[in-house]
Formats: sequence, structure tokens, C-alpha cells
Amino acid sequence: MVRLRRGLLALVLLVAVLAGCTKAPSKPALNLPVADDSLTAIATALSALDVSSAPLSSSPTAAQTELGLLVAGMDGIKPTVTTGPITYDSTNPTASAVLHYSWAMPSAPWTYDVTVPLVHNGQGWKLDWSPAVVLPQLNATNRLVHAHTTAQRGAIIGANNQALVEQFTVVKVGIDKTRVSGAAAVASARALAGVVGIDPDKYATQVANSSDKAFVLAITLRQGSVPALVASIGGAVGIEGKSMLPVTDGLAPEIIGTIGDATNEIIASSKGAVLSGDQVGLAGLQRRYDAQLRGTPGDKVTVAGRRTTTSTSSASPSASRSASTSSATSTPDRTASASGATPSTSATAAASVTPVVVYTTNPVQGKDLVVSLDLDLQQKAEAVMQSVAGPAAVAIIRPSTGGILAVANSPGSAGQPDATFGQYAPGSTFKIATSLALIRKGFTADTIMNCTSSVNVDGQRFKNYADFPSSKIGRIPLKDAVAQSCNTAFINEYGTISGPELQAAAASLGVGIDYDAGFPVNYGIVPKPASSAQKAQEFIGQGGVLASPVTMAGLASSVAAGRTVIPYLVEETKPTSTAAPITAAEDATLQQLMAYTVATGSGRVLKGLALGAKTGTAEYGTGASLPTHAWMICFTGSDLAIAVWVKDGASGSGVAGPIIKQLLA
Repeated sequence: MVRLRRGLLALVLLVAVLAGCTKAPSKPALNLPVADDSLTAIATALSALDVSSAPLSSSPTAAQTELGLLVAGMDGIKPTVTTGPITYDSTNPTASAVLHYSWAMPSAPWTYDVTVPLVHNGQGWKLDWSPAVVLPQLNATNRLVHAHTTAQRGAIIGANNQALVEQFTVVKVGIDKTRVSGAAAVASARALAGVVGIDPDKYATQVANSSDKAFVLAITLRQGSVPALVASIGGAVGIEGKSMLPVTDGLAPEIIGTIGDATNEIIASSKGAVLSGDQVGLAGLQRRYDAQLRGTPGDKVTVAGRRTTTSTSSASPSASRSASTSSATSTPDRTASASGATPSTSATAAASVTPVVVYTTNPVQGKDLVVSLDLDLQQKAEAVMQSVAGPAAVAIIRPSTGGILAVANSPGSAGQPDATFGQYAPGSTFKIATSLALIRKGFTADTIMNCTSSVNVDGQRFKNYADFPSSKIGRIPLKDAVAQSCNTAFINEYGTISGPELQAAAASLGVGIDYDAGFPVNYGIVPKPASSAQKAQEFIGQGGVLASPVTMAGLASSVAAGRTVIPYLVEETKPTSTAAPITAAEDATLQQLMAYTVATGSGRVLKGLALGAKTGTAEYGTGASLPTHAWMICFTGSDLAIAVWVKDGASGSGVAGPIIKQLLA
């Protein structure tokens, strides 16, 4: 009897286990079709936050209105909703399905699953709408609110661990339209623009078009730099904050770049990492390394009570941000947005709801960017270039490392990055590369060359510069051809070396091969000559040869260091040369040529300051009388290599030389 009872008990347990293992129906009851297409349409609609045409069992219009209320505080962030498994009731025209949600938060995706009810009403499978379809914690009394905390931006650190960009207290100066309105606000805007030096028409238009409660940013100034007259302008206020700024105004602007409000293009390409009103890099290193410097923001999503206004809400991003900011305002105050001041279409009094945080991440500070710029040298270079008339630029490099210590452009360059990305014929400074090509053919510093008064190559006549010393016309050694910069001596050798051999010699000095240096830079262009005449031109740094001051300072660095130096700026991105290296014997001759130029030739202006130098002028344009670029390059005993370029300069020694003297003073 005991055994029988045990057997019956085991049978009951087995049946129970089997019943528990029975799978839910994989097909709908009552011979209904599957709900896959309807569920896909529902997921697509929720991803767009637009259920106005979705298959719902109740009014899609009413559901869309409520969905707008639910997500109006989400800063325009949308979810990506995908479908999961569907479980059908075995006897009724109902089912439940899983939806996978992934919200593209700036910090990291917020993901979760929701089980939603489906019903077949004779016209297809429909979603039984309720706020819980979006998140189980949602109901008729609450909504989602996103709060966004930006991370501390990383600094930019230069040589000797000196900060180039760091955090400062700033004052955001603008018009507060809660204090002044209408024509008075526009008048105040024009007055403020005149005081702080911005476009009055543009700013007045911004103020006029902004909302009645907006703070319209005019300019951000360092603490202590706000003009006293601002206080006398109606509605003008200053709001203190923190911002990453160069340690001095105008420091290496073409290199460092700027920070400002994210553009629509940046927001769109960030894939959710950047929101409207975020501060991002807009140019230069700040833009290139924005993700590293910006760090990771913190995000918080709260289920909070609904608030009512007479405004109309929408699920669109523009509507969701309209409560806290306008396109003319400064950075949006997301703390205010998170407080619940989002418009609602409902006139029903909101229930008192205790906010519940459903998602949160903490901000992670940005990583500092380390570069080779030397603050003292950079400031000195900028000060020297401020006094140069017309477009001009300088680059200073440390030959032992290849690090770019300073780059500066004159006011005449009008913001163009001539020092790093200029493309100008380097003229006779390129004869150092031509000399290396000749050395590789057996030339020495004392090899005799033919410095004629002129030379004709394929019908093109070449001559020396106007003030070339007549005493040097004739047969002279290579060292004098370099020191006195005899064009014809080099051009008379155009048949000695090929175009590829000239390109290879230039590459060994860091010229003519493009490298990724972590920032925009021109390492020079040395094209394959299309004719004998063009090759003759290239021998003297023209005919398609183009360079920037960084290019030519790199060439001087290679001679000084006895190896191929590829100038770099970002410590984490140091290019490696792919060119044939310079031999010790080759470099010894090159150093001898440049030293001889300082001792006896066109580089005498730097005697006592530089160990080696080379000057250059390069014609450009068209016409009978052509203007020239003036160049000078040098290296010193204090581990510096310098290149100066001056547009429309008469000569390297007379125009570029004095600039180098100021830099080395």
C-alpha cells in the first residue's frame, strides 16, 4: 500500500513537471494570423515616438498626445525599439509580446524590456495602449524626465607640464528678457553688443526672436574682464560659470581651436553622445580630440509627476526642449528642465508623485591632451609675429625630439594656418634637399660646380637673383653654391639626378611624404617633374614644390639631428619616417654646407646665433615682374630649428633673418 501511494505520488509529480515544461502556444488561437507584422509596426512607431498611425486598440490620436506628455522631458532623446518573442493565449484572441528598448543616452545606452498586451479585434492585431507600454513604472499620473550632467573637460598640457588650456571662472554676459522686453530689449541688445564688441545687428535679431523669458548670451568673458558699462544697460546681466580657456587670450588659436555650443551637424554625427546646448570642440585640437577631452557625461532618468500648462506638447525633440530654452539662448539649463516645467495638453490636475530614479550614470572627467608646444616660446613667437606686416609665419621645432615648440602667424595671415598648413614654394631653402641628392651622387662640399650667369633648359631661361655677387660667377665649390645661393649651379646639374632621386632626398629630410601627426599639417609636396624644365625648377625649390614653415623647420631639424625628423605636436601621435635614412657622412656634409652659409654667405645675419642656416626666395604668380616669398631656416646649438616665411618679402636674409634674430634674442 505504501509502495502504491509512492507510485501515485511520483506520477502526480511527473505530470506536474510535464505541465510546467509545456511551451506556450506558438500560434494564435481561433485560426488567427500571427502578430509579427503588427508588432514590428508598433516597435517602429515607438522608435519614432509617433504612434499616430500605429496599430492600437484605442485612439492613436489620444495615445500620441499621451506619449508626447510621457517623453517631453527627455531632451529629444529617442529609443530604438526592437521586437522580442510573442506568447499567444491558447483560447482567446490575445497575446503578450516583448519589446526591447534602448535609449541612446549621451553616457551609455539605457536598455530594458517591456511585456506589452496585444489583442485581435477582428481587424488585425492591435496594441492595448497604456503608458506602461513605454516603461512599466509609467501610468496616467507621471512621465519621464532626463537630467544631463556634463563632465569636467580635460586640459591641454604643453611642454614642461605647463597648462595651455585649463578651467577658468567666466561670466556669460547677455540680455535677460524677464527684465526687459519688446523694443527696449532690442535697444539694450544693440547697446550691449557695442560695449562687448560683437555684431549689433546679429545680436539684436537674436534677442528679438527669442522667447519672453530667455537669457540671450552675447559673449563669455573671463572673470574680471566684464566692461563696467554693462551694468548700466537695461536687462544686461552676467552669470558666473566655469569654462576651459587658453591660459592667455589668443594663444595658438589655429592650433588649439575653440569650444562652443554643439552644432546640429555635430549633434547628428555624435549618435546620441552630444545634446543640444552641450559644449564641444569646434575647431583645432579641441575639435579633433573632443571625445577625449569632453569625457563622458552623467545621465539620470526620473519618473516624475506630470505638470499641466496650456501649452501643447509633442514627442518631437524641438518641442521637448522648448520649455527650457530657445535657439538664441546660451547653454540650456537642464536642471530647470528636470524640475518638471514641461508643457502638457491635459487640463487635469497632476497627482502628487514621488520622483523615482530609473536610470543613472555618473560623469567621467575628460582626459588631458599632452602636446609639445612650449608656452614661453609660443608666447614669444606670437609677440614677434604681431609686428610683422602682411602674411607671415614661423615654426620652431626641437630637433632632438621632433616636437613642435611654437607656431605663429602674423595678423596679415587673417586666421589662416600658414605656419602649419601653408603651401608655398620654399625657394632656395630647398637646395639643402637638392644638395643631399647630389651628395648621394658623389658630391662633396668642395665639388666644383658651374655657376653661370644664366642657363637655358628646354627653352626656359634661368638666372640668379638680382643682387647675386658677380665675383661668384664661374666655377665654384658646392659649399659656395649653397652659401651664395647660386641657382644656375644647381640647375646646370639637372641631368645628374632623376626626379625620383630628388623626391627621395627630400623625403630623407622629412619633406614630401604625408604622415598622420594628429593635427592638420603640410609636410611638403615634391611632385614628380613632368619635364626637364620643371625638374630644373624643382632643384631650386619651385616648379610645384610646396612647403609650410613646419615643413622647412623639419628639414633644418633633420640636418641638426642627423636623422629624418618628422615634426609632431600631439605626444600620443608621433609619426615614424618611411624614407631612407640619412647617413652620418651625408649629414656631416649638409651641416658643413649650412654652417658655411652662416660663416660666409647669405646666413651671416645669424652669425653668433645659429650653427647653420639657409635663405631662400621663391617667385610666384604671373607676369613680367614676379613677387617673391622670403624664407630663412636655421638650427642652433640650443636644440632649436626655426623656419620663417614672409609673403612678398624681397630676400630671406633681409626680411626673414631679422625675425629669427628677434626670436633668438
